[in-house]
Amino acid sequence: MSANSNLTTALGVLDEKLQSLQAMTEANQFLVDALREKEPVLKALDAEGARGFLRQSARARFGEDENHEEVLALLEQILAPRQSADIIPFPSR
Repeated sequence: MSANSNLTTALGVLDEKLQSLQAMTEANQFLVDALREKEPVLKALDAEGARGFLRQSARARFGEDENHEEVLALLEQILAPRQSADIIPFPSR
């Protein structure tokens, strides 16, 4: 019985990994499609504006679909606002 239990556990873990991979693939495809279809709009925006535009697009596409919650969560994380810092050069001698 132990071998059967181990196999069931392994298959469960594999299924979770495959679902995560599917979510990553769908998120990637969304980004590729958005870059292809909305290139002029994205180029006209600064980095933060482009991330915001893509977040809104992702919410519009995946927000109502319970089957794509993981995809939306992944895109929200990837496209979250970022803090940046100015690089201060070392003084030269």
